[in-house]
Amino acid sequence: MKAAVILLAAMVASAAGTITFTDHIQDHMVLQRAPQKASVYGTLTPSSTDGDVTVTAKVSGSSSYSVTGIVDGNSWIAYLQPTDAGGNYSITVDCNGCSVGNNTISVSDVTFGDVWYCAGQSNMALSLHFTMSRNKSRDAILAGKYSNIRIYSMASNMNPNISWSTLKNATNIPMRHTDNLFFSMSATCYYFAESLTDLMGSNAPPIGLIHTAFGGSEAERWTSNATSAKCSNLTLNSGSGSLFAQRIVPFAKTTVKGFVWYQGENDMGELFGNYKRSCGYACEVPHMISEWRQIFSQEPGTTDPNAPFGLVTLASSGGEGHPDIGGMYYSQMGSYGEIPNPAMPNTFMAHAYDLADPWSNITCYKVDCCKNFTLPKCHGCEGYCTAGGETGFYMGPIHPRDKKPLGDRLAQAAFGAVYGADVPVSGPVISGCTLADGKLTLTFNKTLLGKETVVVDEYQRGRNASMMQILTNSSMFCLQTDKEAPAPGEQSCRDDGMGNPFIVNIPAGKRSIIDADETWPMVNISVSGPNSIVADVSEWGD
Repeated sequence: MKAAVILLAAMVASAAGTITFTDHIQDHMVLQRAPQKASVYGTLTPSSTDGDVTVTAKVSGSSSYSVTGIVDGNSWIAYLQPTDAGGNYSITVDCNGCSVGNNTISVSDVTFGDVWYCAGQSNMALSLHFTMSRNKSRDAILAGKYSNIRIYSMASNMNPNISWSTLKNATNIPMRHTDNLFFSMSATCYYFAESLTDLMGSNAPPIGLIHTAFGGSEAERWTSNATSAKCSNLTLNSGSGSLFAQRIVPFAKTTVKGFVWYQGENDMGELFGNYKRSCGYACEVPHMISEWRQIFSQEPGTTDPNAPFGLVTLASSGGEGHPDIGGMYYSQMGSYGEIPNPAMPNTFMAHAYDLADPWSNITCYKVDCCKNFTLPKCHGCEGYCTAGGETGFYMGPIHPRDKKPLGDRLAQAAFGAVYGADVPVSGPVISGCTLADGKLTLTFNKTLLGKETVVVDEYQRGRNASMMQILTNSSMFCLQTDKEAPAPGEQSCRDDGMGNPFIVNIPAGKRSIIDADETWPMVNISVSGPNSIVADVSEWGD
């Protein structure tokens, strides 16, 4: 039975007038379930006639309740009672005392569940249209699966506006460039919810996805200028803080379960830095997380002040022409090397360093080889076409099309870290090392591995590879090199890991020395235990 809810919020305003919902309070939306309390809110246009605004919430056929809302200038908000997952509600706001304009507004087909907020830059914004698993998801939806997921997307430079919609409805709305509206949704955000639904099975609640990513954006744009000022060595400009104002603040009164963040490519040229030294990207992201949590949780009982926050490391193709993507991985974890950590509590992460597009050579796509293998440039393209050649690239391999495995990793991490399942929430994290008799043994955190064990695959470039390099000259360690040489024959290190720069001379006939193969030779590794590996380093002594 459809439960009709009529909201009557008893609000007293100094002036009353036309009342509206904020843009993302819409039909078909998902509101955060209990134990948290959700809210509906919007604006009130004052008139010359003073009056009381009265809103009452009433559930037909069962108990009724009323809530007292708050009016602050032109804004109003009403907090709902904590509501269990599911249901089908209509919420009507009646503005008693408004003398002009629309005095009654409503939304229908509203349900309660877990609301996840997804943001970042282009690899978060990348739509399902450009992913290899899109058709499998579409077919599953049309067959009745994933009916618990609903989507909302704020228009951007890569995505159209998507009003709150069920997945089946979205698949039936045609779009010129992406076939249907569902294919316009953020792939990473959606696959996270799809995989989480698969893991939770019959216990999966309704999941609402709010997506606001913006292609080509730096972290500085997603953070207020006051917060960015806590970190040195950031490049601030007129656009800094703009997306925080446009895409964070308007949602801050919305109660959410947690956040998912995929960004970093456009900060590859900035200082990676260090959280403890209050500099660079490694400082900014933890402070950004704290700021988002703070503004979303200003009202007690809404978003958890320590709400779960998921992050994605960059794919190996995400360097934007800059070196040292490994240093960026380190900075994405607040320069702790793992998360959660003291600077980033209650966080979880999915690594994407091995999820570059499996077909980085885009010739097969550009020549349209999947329709004609006899063309001269199409030799060897059969595998590409079998793997999903009909799915085109967006600006090339910098936007990998294999986003489904990424969603799987994010979902498993959240399933364990957020929902309490007994599953590993992280890849292998080094917990110690020993060097003896020419053997280097690395041990990995057994708790994070859970029931899994370490596996070593034969190294084959571009596949599931296990490779290890060792530094043979500690004076050459560099967390982040400079892209440009300071002078011919020189190589510059921007940060030696302790915040110090240095310059070295490159030997004649060599292109580099800091990151050269002889400085970082590859070694053979093998499993030495369920949570350890060993490498033969006898060639380089002890």
